[in-house]
Amino acid sequence: MQTGWLGAMRRPMERPDPAGRASDGLTAFAVMWAIALIFSVVSHYDNLILGNGIRIAVLEYAVLASSIALILNPRRLGLLLLLAVAMALQYGFRLPVASNNQTIAFFMNAAIVTVIGVAWMQHRGSAGVRDEIYERLRIVARFLLAIMYFYGIFHKINVDFLDPEASCAVALYKPLTQTFGLADNIVGRYGSIASTFVVETITLVCLFWRRFFWVGLIVGLVFHYIIPISAYSWYMDFSSLVFALYTLSVPREVSAAFQGRAARVLRRVPFNSAARVAIVAFALLFVAAMVLATQLRGRAGDLVITDMMAWHSSWIVMWAVVGGAAMVFLTWAAVDALPYRPQPGPRIPWWVYLFPATLFVTCLSPYLGLKTESSIAMFSNLHTEGGTTNHLVLSRSLYVAEYQRHVATIEASSNPGMQDNADRHLGIVRFDLERWMQLHPRDWVTFTMDGVRYDRATAAAFPMSERNLLERKLLVFKPVDVARPKRCTH
Repeated sequence: MQTGWLGAMRRPMERPDPAGRASDGLTAFAVMWAIALIFSVVSHYDNLILGNGIRIAVLEYAVLASSIALILNPRRLGLLLLLAVAMALQYGFRLPVASNNQTIAFFMNAAIVTVIGVAWMQHRGSAGVRDEIYERLRIVARFLLAIMYFYGIFHKINVDFLDPEASCAVALYKPLTQTFGLADNIVGRYGSIASTFVVETITLVCLFWRRFFWVGLIVGLVFHYIIPISAYSWYMDFSSLVFALYTLSVPREVSAAFQGRAARVLRRVPFNSAARVAIVAFALLFVAAMVLATQLRGRAGDLVITDMMAWHSSWIVMWAVVGGAAMVFLTWAAVDALPYRPQPGPRIPWWVYLFPATLFVTCLSPYLGLKTESSIAMFSNLHTEGGTTNHLVLSRSLYVAEYQRHVATIEASSNPGMQDNADRHLGIVRFDLERWMQLHPRDWVTFTMDGVRYDRATAAAFPMSERNLLERKLLVFKPVDVARPKRCTH
């Protein structure tokens, strides 16, 4: 019996029963999750070449190996569990992590480990264990998407995101329209701002208005497919994460149809299994993309294309093909399921909701004086440091802690990285300044904080606070843009 990638689809194509659809939905998610984590790992090119130590590199390669194994054997829950454990461990060892998509992925991986672990302990060997796991993980995926879109809207309700000269929406719009001479078009700029709110609102509402799930799905897929192609930032990991969560959160009939159609197309290639076709195609596409990107080095006029840019460009090509195929097949499956009439699902234990609920609370942290990174405030123009904010709803400081209260404006440093902050007129909060000094005891930095100038301050001369392990691991802050309007930064 064929048990590899979507092997069940070799049987005659009768309409699967609900249990089969649930099983197929989990299989489809496993493949998409493996692809998403590959994009996530390769986004940190330095980790793969031992830039952050052998322990992190080993875990990164373990994630890559587990991802490939899962693509080859997507029905193996043990491989999905192994992949989730490996990715969660590397996230934990790298804390504090300034990445929104990796933070969302951590909560999903934590849910995968817990849900599979509980199901195995309670029902090991039971025929319905996959269905139970699938239904519980679907809830987590849907709510993680909802939280992402909610804060994607809420954090952007600020003065500077609405400014066409400063908005991050315009920063993304410009490279997409430069070729057509529309980058400076004021209507297009305001349109990009408005469309960001419209797209994210539609996708959020349709996650719960299940009859019209397909509207939000199609809008969301197109939006998240396009933004990595702008090359404004490394969006492939974020968009592939969203695609994977959509695969799990859509109706089970859609996941099953997505799985089946993708498998049938891949099986037309004369290899032993659809999974092997996918792996070989993935490898060949990557090699071709790397060759293309490398050949472009030094051939872009005054632009110097670095190794990192070549790496980035090659993965954009990968995303254009893999993401495009996933978008087409998911859209096809969704439209084919219409008209959709939602059916009540099984009762979900309360503890399953703790994963998205925890993420929701942590994303309030910028307004509370806590971390400003990993709070889904990416490319939002939001600032909350120094006791002031540009937010139009929470227009007053709600600090419950003082981590953001004191901001150091960097003027000069012996360290090239810190000097870069000075050159870009960026500041950092005192907490991060102290952490930086502890990590660079031989370097000095000149800065002004609370009206006092510190000349060539070092770790030995600057008074520092004692920080506990939780503070050091969980708190991470963006560089502070002291200019107004606030420029678009990550």
